[in-house]
Amino acid sequence: MKKFKTILIYILAVLPAIYTAAAVFFILPDTVAAHFNINGQVDRYGSKYEAFLFPAIILGIALFFFIIRKVAKIASTDDDKTARNLDILDTAILLIFVFFNVSCVFLLTIMKNPSLMQNDTGLLFIILCTAMGILFILLGNIMPKTRRNAMIGMRMKFCMDTDEHWYIANRAGGIAMVLSGICTIAGGLIFRSFVSIFVMVISLIVFLTVASIYSYGIIKKKG
Repeated sequence: MKKFKTILIYILAVLPAIYTAAAVFFILPDTVAAHFNINGQVDRYGSKYEAFLFPAIILGIALFFFIIRKVAKIASTDDDKTARNLDILDTAILLIFVFFNVSCVFLLTIMKNPSLMQNDTGLLFIILCTAMGILFILLGNIMPKTRRNAMIGMRMKFCMDTDEHWYIANRAGGIAMVLSGICTIAGGLIFRSFVSIFVMVISLIVFLTVASIYSYGIIKKKG
């Protein structure tokens, strides 16, 4: 299963570069929509080769994740604990790269058809926010399952001293992520515009801040 996850992550990391190349050389016009304002109107056009930027960033993130994973494995002094955290990290990375692929298809679509950003149905925003909301919900369910580590989870100083404190903070953080995911999906369905993105960002900041303050208070109370 672990080997399958790794292979799947490699595929999802490389896949955007492949279908972006296909889009650039066979589908996209020479000049594409490169930037939109808050009203969904194009305010800058650019070369179709700019489409390669996001796949390049995805590959860079994949490389960073695998370096972090390798370093963590080498530096480990607790094989069982590290194996569990690395398995959870792989699951989180897998979910993130699924979202990256959805986002890449979204970007290629609006590059070719910028008018879709002004579509009254807001279908693209619904799809994007639903995908992001599901990602937050899944990551929120993963967070409480992690063990104390320096890679993933709520890693504030006040919750790194004991396993109990770690669980308190990451359970609160997990709930915050789930609530943010629900708000993100709801924002996409209700607003169907760039406002949906603001709802996502604000809800994430607010819920994680509240979770941090709440967990700090609980840990402080426990002494």
